[in-house]
Amino acid sequence: MAEEASVKSLIFEELNGGASCRTYLIACARTREAIVVDPVLELVPVYLQRLGRDRLQLLATVDTHTHADHLSGGRELARLPGALYVGAPMAAVDRTLRDGEYMNVGDIRVKVWASPGHTADGLVLLLEDRVLTGDTLLIGSSGRTDLPSGDAEAAYASLDRLLTLPSHMLVYPAHDYGGRTFSTIGHERVTNPRLRMDRAAFIEEMNTRRMVPPSRLAESLAYNSRPREAGETAPREEAFLI
Repeated sequence: MAEEASVKSLIFEELNGGASCRTYLIACARTREAIVVDPVLELVPVYLQRLGRDRLQLLATVDTHTHADHLSGGRELARLPGALYVGAPMAAVDRTLRDGEYMNVGDIRVKVWASPGHTADGLVLLLEDRVLTGDTLLIGSSGRTDLPSGDAEAAYASLDRLLTLPSHMLVYPAHDYGGRTFSTIGHERVTNPRLRMDRAAFIEEMNTRRMVPPSRLAESLAYNSRPREAGETAPREEAFLI
């Protein structure tokens, strides 16, 4: 009964209108508490409007990794009273998230898995019937490992861990470039070429790939990794983190 109640309480939306960069709202319909995952700086006004429309109380913004292709809106959105900026990167957030801990968003429990590979600080977020895979697992692919702190061996281990999830689990990545909204673990297990490679083949593939760097690489890394501002003090740790 508890699982059924929490699923019914879940408000879950992608907030960027299907753009290649995805931002997710997770909220509880009963308590009106919410988190926003992987917000984009330029779209912060859109997120504020969405929160205000249903009078949602923002508990936290979450970045699943250090983004190298866009400016994060995590810190700016978390300026709302009572909100925290959590996740990655370590120097920028109010609080990092540890493997195995939970965020309680009203009736919704969000479990954190460390998921290094695309970046060293990568995370995935698990709900009862879905997983937000960040840039670890993409639909039909996986996150590149040739950017700063990328590691092909770690990426293989993180993907292997995701494959322990049930086949019916929905997959919502931080990016998709083909207009797709979601997949499932079972579908990716069967159809994703990266997931059908053995460890040696995967590592060789990822270490020999040469991709064009993101156009905003230097700007994004500098902005997203900047330390918290001088004189800025971290808010108290909220009870929703356990």
